[in-house]
Amino acid sequence: MIDQSWTQSRKIGFRFSFIFILLFILFKNNGAFSLLGYLTQFLATPIRQLCHWFAFHILNYRYDYAVYTNGSGDTSYDWVSLALFFTVAVLGTIIWSVVDRDRKSYNTCYYWLTAVTRYYIAFMLINYGVIKLTHSQMLPPGLGRLMEPLREFSPMGLAWTYFGYSKGYNIFVGIAEILAGFLLFRRTLVLGALITMAVSINIMTANYFFDVPVKIVSTALLILSLYLLLPHIQSLFNLLVHGRPAQLQLLERPIYARPWKNKLMIGLKVVILLVFVTQQITGLLNRHKLMGQYFKKSALYGIYFIDDDKEGRKSIPDDWMSIVFEYEGYESVRDKYYKKIDITPRIDPANKIISLNKYTFDYSVADNGDITLKKVFDDRTEVIKLIKQNPEDFELRKRGFNWIQEYPYNR
Repeated sequence: MIDQSWTQSRKIGFRFSFIFILLFILFKNNGAFSLLGYLTQFLATPIRQLCHWFAFHILNYRYDYAVYTNGSGDTSYDWVSLALFFTVAVLGTIIWSVVDRDRKSYNTCYYWLTAVTRYYIAFMLINYGVIKLTHSQMLPPGLGRLMEPLREFSPMGLAWTYFGYSKGYNIFVGIAEILAGFLLFRRTLVLGALITMAVSINIMTANYFFDVPVKIVSTALLILSLYLLLPHIQSLFNLLVHGRPAQLQLLERPIYARPWKNKLMIGLKVVILLVFVTQQITGLLNRHKLMGQYFKKSALYGIYFIDDDKEGRKSIPDDWMSIVFEYEGYESVRDKYYKKIDITPRIDPANKIISLNKYTFDYSVADNGDITLKKVFDDRTEVIKLIKQNPEDFELRKRGFNWIQEYPYNR
């Protein structure tokens, strides 16, 4: 049975946790509960204005109010809102403790807070796990990355390339994150929380030390996992440290006197899970559709070295050494200093015409993939040859998995 009487410190701790966790999940949902976005859209502007006021008048902190959401979860707004939630939770705890000081326990509220927390962590990690299974979060290094020297990588870009290189590693991590599904069931709560704690530590440290701007959410996943384990710490300590027999206490769900309420709880869980599964399927399909549009390959897809036998070119600069046609609108050039220059050529495959460096060329493609550019001027005709390279000859592409290695292959 659940304890019917709580200590004063436990009640105070729960009140703070209840307010802070619900505020965080409500406004830092990050797509875990799909319907929350519709419920909180009317609160978005007032909360932004409140955070802005709180930063200026309470924290004496100035930041660009226009920066709200841009892919970073660690903006000034995010940190200020976190401080605001903490302040509200402290004040709310004080008021709650005075108004409700005679209550002996919060067993029912604790169950529902735990349920919301379990589902939040599980849905968050499963969402990331699914897209890792399909290798569509950290993408394998493309042609531009293969030509990029290490000095141009940002810490986050280096991490993304490292993780994205291996499809097998993505699948492994994806499975580990999907195992957060154990949190969806009370009987496997402890197992799920232990898994999500380990997974969250890995995510959090990568975000911290590779400058990935998702530090707040990843840290919250770890803290929330530890929160779920709090009632079981003594049992786990006895088992894992002292080696003594231990029994985990199953979290009891509330049993209502009216049968329809108990059936409603089961129905609600089924509906939530069905909505989440549907969201995952449609989200994954839409993601791949957008990726197909956003990462549409160039008609001349490939890495090319520019034939530099001829000097005094007019159509393209003499110091251009290589050109990468990767995705439409995302082509680049490297000069003799290996400086990257982004370009946006217009390619007409039907008429074999390409507009490059303010000039229009006729082009032809040889059987081996080499491209010949031809530009006619009044006094001469310039012919430029682009020699195609094979990316599979690059060390990062040609070196695969090996069971047997007589020597380390460290290049």
